[in-house]
Amino acid sequence: MGRAILLMLLCVVFFKAKAQNIPLGGWKTHFNYLSARHVLVVNDRIFCSTYNGLFSINPVDKKIKTFSKSDGLSETGISSLAYNASDSLLILAYRSGQIDLVYLNERSEPDQVIPWPTLKTSAGLPENKSVSRINLQNHLAYLCTSFGVVVLDTKLREAEENYRYIGPNGAEVAVSDMLIANDSIYAVTDQGILAASMKATVNRQYFANWKLITAPSNPIAISFFNDNIYAGFSGKGVFKREKTNWKSVVTSDSKGCSFTNYRGSLIVTLDREIVKLDEQDKTTTLKDPLFQSASGTVATASEIFWTADAKNGLISNTSNGFTSYIPEQSDTTIFPKKDSLIVDRNGLAWVRLPANLAGGILVKNNQTNQQRRLSSTVGTGSLPSPFINSLASDQEGYIWFASDKGVGYIIPDDVLGSARVDAISPIYGQRKLFANEKCTAIAIEPGNRKWIGTRNGLYLFNEDGTELIQKFTAADSPLPSDQINALQFDSESGVLFIDTPNGMVSYRSNSTTALENLSAVAIFPNPVRPGYSGNIGIQGLMDNSIVKITELSGRLVFETRSEGGTASWNLNTYNGSRVRGGIYMVFVVSADGTEKYVTKFAVID
Repeated sequence: MGRAILLMLLCVVFFKAKAQNIPLGGWKTHFNYLSARHVLVVNDRIFCSTYNGLFSINPVDKKIKTFSKSDGLSETGISSLAYNASDSLLILAYRSGQIDLVYLNERSEPDQVIPWPTLKTSAGLPENKSVSRINLQNHLAYLCTSFGVVVLDTKLREAEENYRYIGPNGAEVAVSDMLIANDSIYAVTDQGILAASMKATVNRQYFANWKLITAPSNPIAISFFNDNIYAGFSGKGVFKREKTNWKSVVTSDSKGCSFTNYRGSLIVTLDREIVKLDEQDKTTTLKDPLFQSASGTVATASEIFWTADAKNGLISNTSNGFTSYIPEQSDTTIFPKKDSLIVDRNGLAWVRLPANLAGGILVKNNQTNQQRRLSSTVGTGSLPSPFINSLASDQEGYIWFASDKGVGYIIPDDVLGSARVDAISPIYGQRKLFANEKCTAIAIEPGNRKWIGTRNGLYLFNEDGTELIQKFTAADSPLPSDQINALQFDSESGVLFIDTPNGMVSYRSNSTTALENLSAVAIFPNPVRPGYSGNIGIQGLMDNSIVKITELSGRLVFETRSEGGTASWNLNTYNGSRVRGGIYMVFVVSADGTEKYVTKFAVID
């Protein structure tokens, strides 16, 4: 059946599904884009990295595009970036030392991402492998690190050399900025400005070939402009080097400083202002209340400036005055957390007690003030650990907990009056679930499955914790970190919010709140278009509904039960092959058989 005929049929016979922001099994980032760190001109786009995020903006129409692990990036937490226009290569260096070589297409979007863990996995390097600046010289990338300068060949993808022990008497030095000019290399270090010849005959790995340049204060940035070296000094401002002397050209108490060369001028970014120097060192100063912690500036045509500010995002004067441009933001953290105090079906309050109170769980009837403290002692709680990190009530009314030594649950019946109360630990793999692992968070779906956060990843278990359904880590998913700080499940949308030390993301589960009838059944996406590789969802179901999908001929291709109010299908038949294009029938029957619903959807090849 042709696409045109299929689309015409869809207009007549299909129910219009509710719009979904995240597809089933899809991820979304919730990073703080106000914490801008770096800004870069990439073709006709402006790229800006924040503490955990990365986005680009079209200066003409102001359309913003975000980039994350979902787009193929290796990690979150960019420490520096650079762009090689001749190769359409965006280089991303992360705080972990990981490097991504991102080749961009004509729309300035990632076309190919090549992970390069050369720093991250190299033995013998300090724990801090963050790159503070990348200086490009043709296909060579000079990386400024806490242990010196590392030179990488981006074409051959190999380490060229490194200048590590170049300080006085061969001491290791941290390099925050660098410059290659006048056949010399200048490194801004914690020892001052060091310089060495770039001649091929000079061994720059030998410390004696590096000379310390006398400077007026502690340097933080360096640049070359109008045949002169300019340097920024913390709390002093900007100085120009004239032979062996330094001349003050910008006085400032700014703690930070960065430079950008632009059309016969040097742009200086200070904490709360931008200063433009011309060839005669005449200054033009731009100030605005939005400049609170500026860290870098680029300029485009007609004196349009784009500044990264750690408090107010990407700031530009494209309109009248300066304006902050950032992606639309939702919550960037789970606050306040709702897993420290919960109320069960009987109205009892369950409170996890902090470590300074010896931990445990306090159960209290607020009407009668009767209370009981549950601990790790057998018979009075039998908790695997007194240190409880999260509480949740499941669909059976059981109270689940995540502790420093695994997870478990308590049956709350007569918990205040019973002589003995013992927690139950699920058995998985012939041992107590996560018995030797710190579990940091727990959240429960409407279908009663359990999401468990640990310091080593995120897990989804069945309703009693005996069967692993899914596992996510930072290595195999868009999770920004293996360490899970908090979880929160939105039952109406089926979205799990996951808070980590490197930012918050959300995941669209295939479970939602069950409805009381089948009057609002919706299928998404519908139609399933060519190239779609995700799951389809059937939403608006009653709990534990039976869902059967058949061809128009009546041949059954898939059957499942809903998780709460949603069922999902990966578009594969029972033999594992993907279904062909066509119209498919969906038959829904409630768990008790009292309600039925029939609808259709299309798959387009």
